[in-house]
Amino acid sequence: MKLFLSILLSLATAGFLVILILATINSGGKQGRPGLNEISGIAEVQIDSFNNIYEENIYGEDISYDKYEVIVLDFWASWCPPCIQEAETLSEGYKKWKNQNVMFLGVALWDNERSIKSFVEKYGFQYDVFIDNEGKYAIEYGVKALPEKFFINKNGKIVKKYIGPIDMIELDNIIKEIIEINELP
Repeated sequence: MKLFLSILLSLATAGFLVILILATINSGGKQGRPGLNEISGIAEVQIDSFNNIYEENIYGEDISYDKYEVIVLDFWASWCPPCIQEAETLSEGYKKWKNQNVMFLGVALWDNERSIKSFVEKYGFQYDVFIDNEGKYAIEYGVKALPEKFFINKNGKIVKKYIGPIDMIELDNIIKEIIEINELP
């Protein structure tokens, strides 16, 4: 019986190694990177209404929701390469749009406070960022990978979802489109 179990265990181990080797060959030796959106684009909106998030930002201040034409809700992390890629775009986008009633709100996921503050200061974020340590909001919004952005109109409806790193042209186009729709009777 011991011999049978020993042979069975050896075969199972050999089978596992064969699968591992085949998977490595099929992937070209590249490791998977779960949780990152490296391809960008508009995605289907799964949830349609935005609920104000009552959290403190990373500096312990309450997040304020004045009357906004557009809210850009961005899920990101300091360790995420596509998030790093778009950081300057979001920082500059906020500066460009803040006087036109556009709110940016950053939701840092699966990260630590020191890294987030360092990231925020490095890229000059001037908008509120808070930490979603438990992933509560990520689950609520159906975030599957980082970065993901949700664009909310003045009525609190999520009208666009963008996955992956965004560039300034796309960011501007989406915000302009939502503002134009907001102005329709």
